[in-house]
Amino acid sequence: MGSYRVLIVDDRETVRNLVCSLLSKYGHVCETAKDGIEALEKLKKDSFDSAVIDIVMPLMDGIILTKELLKLYPKFPVMIMTGQADEHSAGSAIAAGAREFIKKPFFIDEFILRFDKMMDDRKGEEALLALSLTDELTGLCNRRRFFVLTEQCLKVAVRTKKRPLLLFIDMDDLKGINDRYGHNKGDQALIDLANILKRTFRESDIIARIGGDEFVVLLESTDENSEALITRLHENVKDYNAQRSQRKLSISLGTAQFDPEYPIPIDELLSKADALMYAQKREKKEILQRNHGMMVETNGKNRRLLLL
Repeated sequence: MGSYRVLIVDDRETVRNLVCSLLSKYGHVCETAKDGIEALEKLKKDSFDSAVIDIVMPLMDGIILTKELLKLYPKFPVMIMTGQADEHSAGSAIAAGAREFIKKPFFIDEFILRFDKMMDDRKGEEALLALSLTDELTGLCNRRRFFVLTEQCLKVAVRTKKRPLLLFIDMDDLKGINDRYGHNKGDQALIDLANILKRTFRESDIIARIGGDEFVVLLESTDENSEALITRLHENVKDYNAQRSQRKLSISLGTAQFDPEYPIPIDELLSKADALMYAQKREKKEILQRNHGMMVETNGKNRRLLLL
């Protein structure tokens, strides 16, 4: 069991101090509020992991507080305490969104068991959510998480007049790697490219794998020269290849800048970067084909000279 920041809300100081002392013994950090109004103010200013709330309080009771709290933080774990013995109180608490309910006076063991269960359940939900939003192979954001985070980022960009830059990166010839070396090596190549992206860009940047061989990076702030960042990426790929005799990496890349004065949807921003990425990929193929044609022509001339 980890350590949590818990807000204790009760109009009686003795109860606040008791619950605070009890949870502190188990390594949790507690703050207190004497009523619902004070509790909401603290919840808006500071970060908490859960709340233990009395049901009967002046100004704002525990049921209304729980409802207001969950409007702000929908998955927030709340335990309701009550000195009332009727079943209606428990039903009202659960209907309001509380995860746990306990009657006063209570046994210490029962309180800790209920609190621990509430936090374990929330921890399990967070783990499942992280799995549903994470690319299983690379550990990067998946497509769904990329869209959620990018949508938030672009909303902030409109307000702050920032110009995030989107990079659309495609691994060249993944099929060839799979055919020549096997799918395990192909998977490893994707993991290696993901690690290069993590080393190249900042923690504040959004890095995701959105398709089989397709990666995207949203640079939230482009204070650093975007060309320098792209150069750094190519240098990191080059350094990676210098240490290998086979299964080297090659990437194609396109970019699109978000303009807060003329905002466009994420899909449109992706399409712009995607089009430029494919243009670069086509150009590389054309150069390869021309070079291959020159080699064939040169070899033909050499063969004719030998025949003469």
